[in-house]
Amino acid sequence: MFPGHGTATPMQPTDPHPSQPHLDPASWGRLVDSLDIASIFVVIGSWIGPQFQAAIAVEDIWQETLWLAWRDRQQHTWQHLVAYRNWLLGIARHRIDDACRRALRHKRGGGKAATAFTDLGTQDSVSGYLPPQSTTPSRIASHRERARVMASALDRLEVPLRDVVRLRLFEELPVRSVAEQLGIPLSTAKERLMRGVTRYRDLLGVIEGEGRSRAEPAP
Repeated sequence: MFPGHGTATPMQPTDPHPSQPHLDPASWGRLVDSLDIASIFVVIGSWIGPQFQAAIAVEDIWQETLWLAWRDRQQHTWQHLVAYRNWLLGIARHRIDDACRRALRHKRGGGKAATAFTDLGTQDSVSGYLPPQSTTPSRIASHRERARVMASALDRLEVPLRDVVRLRLFEELPVRSVAEQLGIPLSTAKERLMRGVTRYRDLLGVIEGEGRSRAEPAP
């Protein structure tokens, strides 16, 4: 289930990609584009947390995740899009953990600040590690702005609804797993999900409307 505005259908285990799209440079960029990257940015941002937001950039984690996923592509056995998205998020989680440990060591005076992945060279050279058009500055900027809107709508939800919506819509956990992780009955998780999704979409529409109003020139 994608968290973008107007979406309600869970991702299906079948998709219009070749049998091993993550191995093919010609299809990999399209595969990455189909992942709703803005929602992944929201997940990565929530995992980084406020303590490390100033030290760790979401887009750096994502760029490094893509690079590692492409480098280690033979380690993944293709099943479907959901499984591939979860594999990428697993890589991102490890990158975040490592980045947080480095940031803490640096804060305590135990080492130099880590060089951001995107600072290892120009943006063009970073993109050069990956199949053509799989990541560009304009795409990253677009994903970042969309993620900002989504995260704002999510943050405006009441906490019980927010937790369920984040875990189900953004992290793609099954509802039963959401209930177990939050320690609530399955029926409660389902009820909160229904209310939360409706409220989230309403808030998303409000925030998007506010953005359009600010963008309109004054009469």
